[in-house]
Amino acid sequence: NDLQKRQIPFALAKTLTACAKIGQAAEQASLSSKFQLRNTFTRQGIRIKPASKNGERIEADVHTDTANRSTGAPDYLVAQQDGGEKVPHGGRQYLAVPTKYLRQMCPGPIPQELRPRNLLGAVGGRYTAITRKKGQIALRNQRIVQGFVFFLQDIKDGHKAIMGRYWTDQDAYPFYILIPEAAIKARLGMDQIVRDAVVAAFPAQWQETWRGIMAKGLVI
Repeated sequence: NDLQKRQIPFALAKTLTACAKIGQAAEQASLSSKFQLRNTFTRQGIRIKPASKNGERIEADVHTDTANRSTGAPDYLVAQQDGGEKVPHGGRQYLAVPTKYLRQMCPGPIPQELRPRNLLGAVGGRYTAITRKKGQIALRNQRIVQGFVFFLQDIKDGHKAIMGRYWTDQDAYPFYILIPEAAIKARLGMDQIVRDAVVAAFPAQWQETWRGIMAKGLVI
C-alpha cells in the first residue's frame, strides 16, 4: 500500500538525513578542542551524504573530505581518525614539525609569515643575491621576519632544523624540525561522536517527520 511503498521510506530517509546533519554539527563543534584550526577548511571537510527520499538509498552518512584536489594531498582527517603515518607529498622531502619554542611564541595558530614555506628561500634556506662588488653572486641570509633571521642547520639527531636567530642576538633557536615521516595518533573520535548524537536525536526527529507528513493529510 501507499504507506509501505512511499511514506515509510520517505519518512525514514528524511529522518536519517536530519540525524546525519545533527551528527555533522556535533563533530564540527568538537574540532576546536582537538586541533588548532587556522581556517574553516577542516570544519567544512566534515560532510554528509543524504538518504534518497525515493527509497533508492535508505541510509545517510557523515564522512570526511579534506583532500586537496589541486596538490594531490590526501584526506588528512582519515589518519586523525584511525591513526597512521604522515609522509611528505607534492614533491617535498620533509615534514616540518613545530618546536616547543615556536609553540610558546605562537600559542594559537601559527601566522602565515612564520610557516615553513615562508621561512625558507629557494637555495637551502637562503636567498641568492648579486653583490655590488664585481657583480659576484653570493648567498645571504633570508630577510628578517618578525625580527628573526632564519637558516637551515643539521642537528645532533641527524635531522635538519629551520633555525631562527633574533637579528641582534648570537644564539639561534629551532622553529621547525624537518623529518621524513611522522606517526599520527588517532584523536578525531568521529565515529563515537556522530553515533552518540544520532542515537540521541533519532526518536524526536522520527516523530517530527511524521508530524509533518500527517499535517499534509495522511491518515493512518
